[in-house]
Amino acid sequence: MARQLLQNIMACAAVNLMAGCSTAGPTFQKAEVLERISNKSESPEWASGVKTTFVEGNDCIFISQISMAGNARTEACMKAAELDAHAGILKHIKSMITTSGQVNEASASADPSYESLTIFFATGRLSGIKTIDRYWEKRVESIENGDRVLKLRCAVKVSIRKSDLEKQLREATGDSKINEAAHDALEKATAKAIDGFAREGAKE
Repeated sequence: MARQLLQNIMACAAVNLMAGCSTAGPTFQKAEVLERISNKSESPEWASGVKTTFVEGNDCIFISQISMAGNARTEACMKAAELDAHAGILKHIKSMITTSGQVNEASASADPSYESLTIFFATGRLSGIKTIDRYWEKRVESIENGDRVLKLRCAVKVSIRKSDLEKQLREATGDSKINEAAHDALEKATAKAIDGFAREGAKE
């Protein structure tokens, strides 16, 4: 398999060398998959990158994709994608809260709940996240200058029960009522962000 990959890359390099004699600029070709996990015949739909968040039953789903050099270890690539997915859930929720229009940062910052949740987003780690599917493929693809390179693309699909996510975010927010209006707005924005998993999936 390694010899075949080397031959394919050398063939691509020869094509690019000939193309370099032309003044027409870089030529981009469709990515070619050379090898897949467990010798699968095609890429699974969930790993296409079309959706990154959605809901399945009572679970919130998050999908992360990572690309590395073609000679990288598959396990290292999968682990990186998994860690990115864990961090990505909190990053996604924080972004949705910020853009929800529910929270006025100036007034919310006066409430300890906002500070507590901000700290949780910066340092927190959600518990109860499960990896439910993994996928990798080695492929030859064009980069910006038209050269063909070997890449390792990894994707993981993780889930967390919606009730567990709600509980942990509620605990992170706390029950301070120093600024009751800001606290209530923050709770509504958080709930809206969690519901956003389902709404985004419904858009596709």
